[in-house]
Amino acid sequence: MSVVATAALLSLTACASIPSEGPVAEGNGDVEPVEPFEPIVQGPAPQDDPAAIVTGFLTASAGGVATDFSIAREFLTSEAAASWDPSAQVTVYDSGSVAPEFDEGAGTVTYEVPLGSTVDDSGRLVDATEGEVAQLEFSIVEENGQWRIAELADGVVISEANFDSFYRPVPLTFATPDLSTAAYELRWLPDNFAATAAARELIEGPSGWLADAVETGFPATAALAVESVVVTDGVATVDLTAQSAGTLTERALADEQLTLTLTTLPDVTEVDVRIGGLPIADDVEVTLESPPIPDRYAAIVTDGRLGLWDGTDVRVTPAEIGLLPEGANGVARDYSGAQAAYVANDGVYLTNALSGGWDGLIDPSATDGATGTIEATLAVASADAVDPSFDPYGHLWVASRLGGPLTIAVSGGESVELGDQWLAGRAINAMALSRSGTMIAVQSRSGGQPILEVAAVVRDESGVPIALGEPIAVGAGVGSGIEITWLDDLSFAVLGEAVEGTASPLWTVGVGGETSTLAAVREATGLSARTGVTSLVATGADGTVEERSGTSWTVALEGVSDLAYAG
Repeated sequence: MSVVATAALLSLTACASIPSEGPVAEGNGDVEPVEPFEPIVQGPAPQDDPAAIVTGFLTASAGGVATDFSIAREFLTSEAAASWDPSAQVTVYDSGSVAPEFDEGAGTVTYEVPLGSTVDDSGRLVDATEGEVAQLEFSIVEENGQWRIAELADGVVISEANFDSFYRPVPLTFATPDLSTAAYELRWLPDNFAATAAARELIEGPSGWLADAVETGFPATAALAVESVVVTDGVATVDLTAQSAGTLTERALADEQLTLTLTTLPDVTEVDVRIGGLPIADDVEVTLESPPIPDRYAAIVTDGRLGLWDGTDVRVTPAEIGLLPEGANGVARDYSGAQAAYVANDGVYLTNALSGGWDGLIDPSATDGATGTIEATLAVASADAVDPSFDPYGHLWVASRLGGPLTIAVSGGESVELGDQWLAGRAINAMALSRSGTMIAVQSRSGGQPILEVAAVVRDESGVPIALGEPIAVGAGVGSGIEITWLDDLSFAVLGEAVEGTASPLWTVGVGGETSTLAAVREATGLSARTGVTSLVATGADGTVEERSGTSWTVALEGVSDLAYAG
């Protein structure tokens, strides 16, 4: 299929005047629900020339996302109106003016527009690379004395501003293999029909790249019995076909998935799922917990000693615990707080020096300097390891800058190697596990070019990783990174390499979402976060820790060579 026609020259907006004078009236305190925005669009005029027909169609088709596309079809010939599929794809263009060109001899109207992203018929978004353009072509003919579009690509075209108004990011909920934790995949769905679209896509299942890493309660034969999810007084009613019924556990999981997915929508507070008019699950209950969020204590390295920072104060290990080896870096902390890891010259080590938590540590000024080396165990021998990462099961992931497979030190002393075929011949700069443990993000280089990818982590029922899925490219426009930190289970931040004397670039990357550039931070060597962009902290080569403050950065701590929240 060719690139979807993309360029609406007119932004779909509606305005109403706001009174600035008159008496003050008392309200009753009841707030009516906000009705979905339906743009006002117009059909073709008899005198419209070919360029006006195409421009009008693009505007009407964008507005059709919130209605039924009937007006957009008026710009097409009878045959084209019957065959055009607006749901096939959405092409999002960077807002701005573009001019159509009419080739009278060829009977075509063409555009060249800056591309922002594309969204497929299941709501999967792919960011365009910087500078990418879409070439659009429409064949124009006369029908009954008026110009009409005879040939065009399926799908609709919409500006970024209108895309944000008409579409909603919806995290579809699946489960980790042990059915304990929610795992998400982001889809972008029409806002006016979000409940129906979300239920339909959830029943269809996860994308192929993620499917082996998550569980779903819907069998392949599952489907909506009524092609509409009705929301009344906050209750979304989902009717499924009889073929949607699996085992009791699968039915309970399906019920939980629909509840967690649909209640992310602003007008849904409760979900009623039925098969043949009866509740989908009665006897068995499956409850999915949210992926873990790191606690408020970040592991730090200061003056060669391990410690914790609670966002205000610092405490370090007592003197008798000893110092880290000279040059140790890449500190990491597991979610339970029982173990910490660090990178030394010969590999990555594990230590329980922080297992006593905050109360087991002391004020840095309360004791003489420590001597000796901290007690630790070599977890993975690795030449030139990047900063390691703990998954939520307590397994430690290690990658070498020289490439090759990832090594996972499994709790209990075993080790697993995965990803050799994927990462062979690559130089690895950074990697980190998602909060649910279902994905790994890797920043690598091949042929001198930076590559940012995410792969699914396939586990057995006990949580031990057994395979990696086929990686997908993410983060269009992200340059070479030196650190990755997850912000939540569907997005992460990438700290870029600083050119000498300049600030370090910083990006946020959504898995199935958009890529954004944040205000740069002065030359940084490390990055970590608890939850969300506002929790970002960056460590500088001079030992200064800066934290995100609005759209800028403020100094939070000094004398720290490394810092990392759990994960």
